Parts: sequence; structure tokens; C-alpha cells
Amino acid sequence: MSDVFKFDPAAKTVTFHGDAGLELLYDLLLRAKFGDGYEKPLLISPWLAALLKQLDKALPDDGQWFPEKPGQPIFDTDDLLAMGDAVIEEGHTVGWWTMTEPEKRAYLRETISAPHPLTDLEVAFIEDDIDAALEQARRLVRDAAEPLAMPGHG
Repeated sequence: MSDVFKFDPAAKTVTFHGDAGLELLYDLLLRAKFGDGYEKPLLISPWLAALLKQLDKALPDDGQWFPEKPGQPIFDTDDLLAMGDAVIEEGHTVGWWTMTEPEKRAYLRETISAPHPLTDLEVAFIEDDIDAALEQARRLVRDAAEPLAMPGHG
């Protein structure tokens, strides 16, 4: 049996042991949240963000936790766009559309990107992406409500 984790089928639990166990759990959760395709329900999950922040504090920071790359920003433009998409598609489940602007910024920092930080510019980029998508949807609804112009009739 593994000394890193223990699975108890009767209790339906998995227990991770020691630094190696915590490192394994942390890495798995980071890859689940930030891996290819970004899992939207995991990005918006406050409970996962809270667990990741606790694990981040408990483990040494060697600057190599996924998706970090040496000498590069943690998140690239595609990552930030994926975060905006997650809010657009899943935000209704966490009350995004009723949050104040400061609450939205805090949510992006404390939940969406957790345990990694976001700069003010990255937060603004995500907010702009969400606002642009919302405006595009509003335009689509307005256009759909307009009568179709008949050829030769303007």
C-alpha cells in the first residue's frame, strides 16, 4: 500500500500523508483546475480555491507549481480569456451578475485564479473580456428583435 495516500473503500475516503501526499494532492488539483481546457466548474469553485490556498501555505514555494514556468508570468492571454469564459458560462451559479465591482475583483483574485495571484492589469483584462462578451450578447438580442429588412426596402 502507498505511504503517500490511503484509500478506504468502506468510508469512501482518500487520505494523503506527509509532504509527498500533500504535494501530490496539490499538483493534481492544480492540474484539474488549470490544465488543458480549464475546467470551468473548478475555476469558479470557492471550496476548491480555499483548499488550494491552504495547501499553498502548507507547502514550500519553489516557484514550480503548475502552471508556473520559470521566468514567465503564471497566466498567459489564453489563460485569462479562459477565466473570463468560465465566469460568462458559470458565473450565474455563484452570483457573479449580482456582485458589486469590488466583489467581482475579489472573486477573480480569491477564487478564479487561486492560489495564484492576479495583477491589476490581469483583473482588468478579464473584466474587459467579460464586459465585451456581455455587450456582444446584448447586441445580438437587440439585432434579433429588429425586423428583417426586405431586399429593396432599406
